[in-house]
Amino acid sequence: VGLGVFKLAATLAAAAFVERAGRRSLLLGGCAGMTACLAALSAVFSGGDAPSSQTAAVLAILGFVGFYQIGFGPCTWLVLSEVFPLRVRSAALGIASLLNFGSNLVVTAVFEQQRKALGSGTLFAVLAVLGATSVIFVAAYIIETRGLSLEEVQAKLEGSESAQ
Repeated sequence: VGLGVFKLAATLAAAAFVERAGRRSLLLGGCAGMTACLAALSAVFSGGDAPSSQTAAVLAILGFVGFYQIGFGPCTWLVLSEVFPLRVRSAALGIASLLNFGSNLVVTAVFEQQRKALGSGTLFAVLAVLGATSVIFVAAYIIETRGLSLEEVQAKLEGSESAQ
């Protein structure tokens, strides 16, 4: 129950700030925070599969969940619904949803096997590297769509290759 309340509070905070802070800012902050929490989990589990500090492990997991609820959780769907042209939006959102949930399935299916093969510390380090890659991707390629009409978003996308 406590985790559910925490997730709800983080989601409500994201909803309250998304128009003020912007989708890109929340995505960057969320991705960076998730990456830091994965790096912390890697450090906590660096001595083996038992955490060096249960408190640190729990805080890192809560941090990861909170940053996800602020960034990737809501902002991915907002940005996706805004960046595709109307003529392909429905199909593109369907493909994006399939890829999102399909990749979630793959991670869930292989996590335990990879944890046993690599060890918890190394697995969380690999996930932290993937998280850092997402920060770089968002910084380089995701435009800010806050306050823009769908037509303005499309014009902005057609006028530049990156967020720069």
